[in-house]
Amino acid sequence: MTPYEEKLNRINKAVALEPVDKVPFIPCGTSIYAKIEGVKLGDYIKDMDLNYKVNLGALEKIGGVDGIQNMVFDPKLLATSWLSEVKVPGVHLSDNELWQIHEQELIKQEDYDDILKKGFFRWYLGFMRKKLDNPMQYAPRYFWKIRKARKPFMKAGYVCIGGPGFGSPFEMFCGGRSMESFLIDDLMEIPDKVDEVFKKVHTVNKTLYKLQLKMLKPYGAWIGGWRGTPGIVNKEMFERFSWQYMKDLALMLLSKNVVPIFHLDSDWERGLEYFRELPKGRCIMALDGNTNIHKAKEVVGDMMCIMGDVPAEMLAFGTPDKVYDYSMNLIRTMGPTGFILSSGCDIPFNAKLENVQMMGKACLDAAKNK
Repeated sequence: MTPYEEKLNRINKAVALEPVDKVPFIPCGTSIYAKIEGVKLGDYIKDMDLNYKVNLGALEKIGGVDGIQNMVFDPKLLATSWLSEVKVPGVHLSDNELWQIHEQELIKQEDYDDILKKGFFRWYLGFMRKKLDNPMQYAPRYFWKIRKARKPFMKAGYVCIGGPGFGSPFEMFCGGRSMESFLIDDLMEIPDKVDEVFKKVHTVNKTLYKLQLKMLKPYGAWIGGWRGTPGIVNKEMFERFSWQYMKDLALMLLSKNVVPIFHLDSDWERGLEYFRELPKGRCIMALDGNTNIHKAKEVVGDMMCIMGDVPAEMLAFGTPDKVYDYSMNLIRTMGPTGFILSSGCDIPFNAKLENVQMMGKACLDAAKNK
């Protein structure tokens, strides 16, 4: 069995809630990899060949890694799902300044009428060109490099569990409308119109997502959730405007034998029970530290694999011993089955390499000493 096959088997067992020889370690990172390799962020996002080589080199320095969530990363494409401007290093910012989402009210309520009249796809293309400088122009090279990068990552023994990133209409329009306008003026004042628009948006998005799946043939795909949470909106709104679409995306992925990875930022504790509606041993729930990971284990740990959640602030400002102890505690209390050790969302740009390395060391040591 090759190192790649060994790690793939380990990850598959973790997802299926089966016993593993070692808790898998799959960091979630982008900018930190450029820092580890001494590459400026402006160069990192400009050259996709350099991008994946940097990511690969950083994994070698971290050590103990089983897989990666992003083989290639281009922050300019965040605009396609946030419907907001993304300021990037080397263009809007200095060469080594972290990219930023510049959220403002780019979408007006009258845009909902345009979508219902003209259709979402036509409106979307026009919006991308007029308001966001057409970020979709970067998609072809991005998808091509993902395909190209897979072989060297496999050769090096790393499983890429991520691929494309999908989301509900809630997340798209909350960004494009801005949070306050969307939650108050739209969901509360014109919920039926929003509902009608979302159905059209979701139908188009699913078609586009299926094309990405056909092109990339990924192991898994993200289903992002950061504002459409039961911690921000009430139960009725969550079910109507967020959960039904997230669940439908997960079922679509499962029908294609792709693992849904629920990348859940913010607090999802009040909505954990909903994830029990999905098939057992087929999904991953990735948490960022705002949701109580032990509560998640209690509520859905018998249904899906949980991934997380070493805090960003600990990786940036803590000590190696603190990271090691925190990671070991997660391995003991969350594992050994149905758990993947990772950072809580992205490893921050200001993280210390020696702290990140402690996550991999903890997984290796725990396996040796069990």
